[in-house]
Amino acid sequence: VHIPFCEQLCTFCICHRQITSDKSIALKYMKESLFLEIDLMKSIAKETGKSFNFKEVYFGGGSPTFLNEEEFKLLKEKLNEIVDFKNLNQFSVEIDPRRVKFDRLLFYHTQGVDKLSFGVQDFNPKVQEYINRIQPSKLIDDLLTKEVRSKFKSINFDLLVGLPGQTVETISSTINEVIRLRPDRVALAYLAYNPDYHPHQRHMMTKTLLPDFYERKELFVTAVDKLSSSDYVRTGFEHFALPHDDVSKSLSKGKAYYNSFGATTGECNSVLAIGRSSYSTIGEDLYYQNFYKQNEYQSYLENGQIPLERGWILDKDSIIRREIIKNFRTYFELDKTSINEKYNISFDDYFKKELNSLYEFYKDGLIYDEKNKIITSETGKHFASLIGSNFDSFISGERINSRIEV
Repeated sequence: VHIPFCEQLCTFCICHRQITSDKSIALKYMKESLFLEIDLMKSIAKETGKSFNFKEVYFGGGSPTFLNEEEFKLLKEKLNEIVDFKNLNQFSVEIDPRRVKFDRLLFYHTQGVDKLSFGVQDFNPKVQEYINRIQPSKLIDDLLTKEVRSKFKSINFDLLVGLPGQTVETISSTINEVIRLRPDRVALAYLAYNPDYHPHQRHMMTKTLLPDFYERKELFVTAVDKLSSSDYVRTGFEHFALPHDDVSKSLSKGKAYYNSFGATTGECNSVLAIGRSSYSTIGEDLYYQNFYKQNEYQSYLENGQIPLERGWILDKDSIIRREIIKNFRTYFELDKTSINEKYNISFDDYFKKELNSLYEFYKDGLIYDEKNKIITSETGKHFASLIGSNFDSFISGERINSRIEV
């Protein structure tokens, strides 16, 4: 459920968001848009004779903390028309720690929320200044009291690598503080810098430069090594979790799954997203995204139509390639025998061109073969996404079919 409102612009942000101090806009958005989309989903289920079986609910943003308590309850009450909240495995809310107090977190617990995801990014004061997000670690430390921790089964921290002002020393200090605060999960993502689409990102560079490619990699390796040498289990290319966490347990059973929420337990592979700009993945082969612009989004809903701006239907080839890429990102290896049996192909013949393109990775000791598996070395794990990209036919621009006509 996408709540696209924030009170302040963070200069690193690439999310679809609307910066406003007008709190009344949230209720208007809910009643005139979100509620219509929920009604639409309900009517589609009725018309097709299908029923929903939601296992996880996730409020993202923007900033879901933009909603006050009454608005939160109102939204949950409406969602209750298609969601059986008693049947959920997880109810998660993104938290802007600058906008909540201790009692708000306890309120979320009373509403059935059992996972909180904090936008941390970095704990260094100078880096926070550059990205226009001042939030001392004490702020989060004060929120995560013993009582709060006892109410939620999982706490996540989102961190970014490649921010202006980050050095090996500052990232080490940030990770040390993360380890001390001990969230159950850590998402360690690279900054996506694309000022052509997000011009505000250029403001990050008014006082200092962004780390270059080699510096970014050094920062990432430093953070990964520190987390890995503590209690954290690496649950994917940029994700970590404590051993007791559900994702760590799923990983050990081979059930963990990588999707738009990062490393997940794999209980749900389909995502039905509602809200402006949100995107869904339904079944094995369908991706679609809602309109970004409010007037288009709302207009479609008022006419009883899914507010679909663009989409993609995957063919068998794309499904195979997606699984290969996800395996490298999550498990750092690929079992060719498993792919052969599941999709009735001969891997070495089907991917002859791609296997030839891996020569440099073999030569540099980043990957090796063992029992018909391609396995990344410890150093190779830092390049898992690049290794996987060799199997992505869209990167070359060769794939132009399968679009959904709107």
